[in-house]
Formats: sequence, C-alpha cells, structure tokens
Amino acid sequence: MLSLKLYHFKFFIILSVFIGFIGFSQSPINNSLRRKVSENEKVFNSNIDKAYLEIGILLKTSRAIKDSTSELRLLDRKCRYFYSKNQTDSLLSASEKLQKVAAEYGDLYSVSMGNIYLAEAYSINAFYDKALYHLDVAYRTLEKDKSKNPRIFFAKSNVLNSFANIYSDKGEPRKAVKKIYQAINSYKELSDPEQIKNFQYLNYSNIASLYLLYDIDSANYFAKKSIDLQSPKINDDRVMISNYSVLGKTYKQKKEYVKSLYYYHKSIDLSDKIGEKLNTTSIYKDIVELYKLVGKKDSAIIYENKLKQNEIAELQSKYNSLHEVIDKDQKEDSKSKLINIVLIICISISFFALIIRLVISKRKRTTNDIIEAAPFVALEDYNKLLDLINKNDPAFFFAFEQTFPTFSNALLKINPTLSNSEIEFCAFLKLKLSTKEIAKITLIEPRTVQNKKYRIRKRLNIPTSVNIYNWFDEFNKLTI
Repeated sequence: MLSLKLYHFKFFIILSVFIGFIGFSQSPINNSLRRKVSENEKVFNSNIDKAYLEIGILLKTSRAIKDSTSELRLLDRKCRYFYSKNQTDSLLSASEKLQKVAAEYGDLYSVSMGNIYLAEAYSINAFYDKALYHLDVAYRTLEKDKSKNPRIFFAKSNVLNSFANIYSDKGEPRKAVKKIYQAINSYKELSDPEQIKNFQYLNYSNIASLYLLYDIDSANYFAKKSIDLQSPKINDDRVMISNYSVLGKTYKQKKEYVKSLYYYHKSIDLSDKIGEKLNTTSIYKDIVELYKLVGKKDSAIIYENKLKQNEIAELQSKYNSLHEVIDKDQKEDSKSKLINIVLIICISISFFALIIRLVISKRKRTTNDIIEAAPFVALEDYNKLLDLINKNDPAFFFAFEQTFPTFSNALLKINPTLSNSEIEFCAFLKLKLSTKEIAKITLIEPRTVQNKKYRIRKRLNIPTSVNIYNWFDEFNKLTI
C-alpha cells in the first residue's frame, strides 16, 4: 500500500497560494521590508533554496525594526522550507520557534500554524496521537478568532488537510477523504469566483492523492480536474508536482507504463526546478520499477542510485528528529520513553544497513578513455571514485561527497539555483570525464552532453575562453 507520507505536503500550500489575495497592512516605515518579504514569497514558490538564503537577513531586519507581521511570516516560511525538504529534525525546532514568537505577539493564526507544523513532524515519525493533539489545539485556537479574516478561513482549511494527512498515515484513508470534502464544501465562505476556483484547484489535488490508497479512478479524475482549474495567476508548482505524481501512479496501476513514466518525469522535472524533495523517494521507487518493466535496465540503475541517496538523507533526518522527540519526552512516563527508544533503535539499524548496502552493492559496467587524474585529490581516493564509476556502483555520488564535502555548497554559493542533476554533472567534470564517457554513464547522446556543458558555463559564469576542465581544476583547490 502506498504511504501518503510522501504526498502530504499540501496542508501549507493553501495559505501560501493566497498570499496575493490576503496581503497585510503596511506602515510607511515597513513598506520596504514588507515588499521584500512578499517578493521572497514569490521566489519561494519557484525556487525554495534561493528564497531560503534570503530569509535570515530578512528576519534580522524584521526583529530590528520590530515588525512582528514580517517576522512571523518569515518564521512560517522557514517551517515550510524544512517540510518541503523533508528535514523533520529542523522542522521540529522551527515549529517551536514559530509557536513561541507567535505567543509573545498574541497572534492566534501563527500559534495555530506552529501546531500544524509540529503535528506534521510528529506524524512523519509515527507519533500520531501527538500529531492529532496539536491539530486539535490548532483548530481550537483558530476558533477563538472572530475577526472573519480570510487567513483564518484558509488556516482552518490547512488544519483539515493536515488531519487528512495524519489519518492517511494511520492507514485510515476514508477518514482522510472526509476531511478534504469538509474543506471542499467550506468554499461558500468565499465570495470571489477566482478565489473559489484556486481554492478547489488545491483541494482537488489533495483529495486525488488520498484516493490513490483505494480508488485509482477517482484519483485520476480529481488530479485531472485540478489541472484543469490551474490559473496562470498562481505560480506554485508544488500542486502540479502532486498532480503529476498521482497520474504517474494511476497509470502505473493501469499498466500504462509509458504514460506513467511521462507523468513521473514531469513531476521530477518540476521538483528539481524548485528544489522540492518531499515526494522524490516514492517517485524514484516507481520509476526504477517501471524502467525494469519496460526493459530499460540502464535507466533503472541510474534511478536506483538517486533513490539510495535520497533514502540516506531521509533516514539521517528522521534519526536526528527522533533524538529531539526523545529529549522532549524524557519527563513523560517510562512506557512512552521505552517506545521511543525502540523506534530510534529501528531507525538507526535501517540507516546503517542502507549505508552498508550502498558500499557493498556492485554492478558490472565497463568504461573507457578516462582522462588523467585530478591533481588536487589523493590518487588513492581518485582511483576509488573511478573504480565506482567503472562498476556503475550506486555508491559513487555518496563517496564523491565524502571525498569533496564542500563541493556542492561551493557551487551553490556561485549559483543557488543549481539543481541536483546539474551538481552531479559538475562532479563528472571535476573528475575530468570526457564527453564520450559522460554520455555512456548518463545514457544520453554526446551532443546532449555538449549542450549540458554549455549550460553549466552559463550557470557558473565560466568564460568561453577558459577550458571547463581547467576551471574545475582551480575549483578543486577551494573544495577539498
């Protein structure tokens, strides 16, 4: 049965999509800052990594001039970032920070959002009772606000969506669907037809994900219905990532494998574009299976590599977040503590078992014409990396990042919008692989490799007069 844990990122989208409709009051002193905060929101919807880099300085400014509205919006955005990245350990601390600051300002909406994020973090770690408790607190908090402010309406919808997420995690999808229908039927509180259209665009996407658990025809129907309602005024690719994922899943179950791969790749392309990570593991698993079913074993190997890298990152994050949960629960009864300890032991075993599997897994593949060794890394380490490439071992990129731990971050400092696939391509250039060799490894045409090199030049501002391999030689000095 498909777990909706990797599909339940919709709960916070409702408010973010309607930021343009809701807005917030401005004073002359705060006009400049609030304009920047709104611009950051737009960037967040298209490139969350780039937007996140701006949040820190904006937060410092909002605190300095005591702009509570901007501060709370930015703290909320940090929570959304960690949730989108599936970093549950960071999400826990960010959610508590949002709650604390919101309570100081007496902002009921932000207090409730802090509880929603906490509920999602607990649900990911299977603490469902804690998750439901925080959602109850969030809803009761919102009901205290009698202002009829639109953001309170959308926040209540967020709570209903989050309830649906928890129920799906608990294996009760029909209860989850009822919660989304409750949100769908609440549209009568809205008066603007365009706003209603966008509201249902989101809800139909959410309910499509839930129907995947027991009714693929309904899932397919609502995903397409959501796509039909997409408005050019709303620039939020996360909803479309979910819709494409749902269609990929439904066509896979219908054994229409070509259509399934088509929609899954559309979903992955959008995920790479904006830096979304939450749903990629589930998609990679299906893509690997689909490529095996259609007889494309080499393509399956490529996505197995990507899948294992994602699994390691998710297990590490879950491992860290469980430590935080246990620390918070130390004052509770011994039975609860024992359950937590058992859970963290299971996660630890899974994490280390996956690493061992990565290291010992081997696949036969021959590669030729490797260019001379890079001069700024130990020959032994370089040869190990080449050996992993020669064997097409999925552990290659994991080992590469161990050898060059600052490589990715150094590239992102030059261009924060680089995608994971572009960073992987840069890794091949750093190891001085030829165009022919890269084409063999990635299963693409040499001409496509040349085009990718050209794009990398543009993305990293490498002059055309500079040999790209020489550029990475000099870059090596900074990243070892």
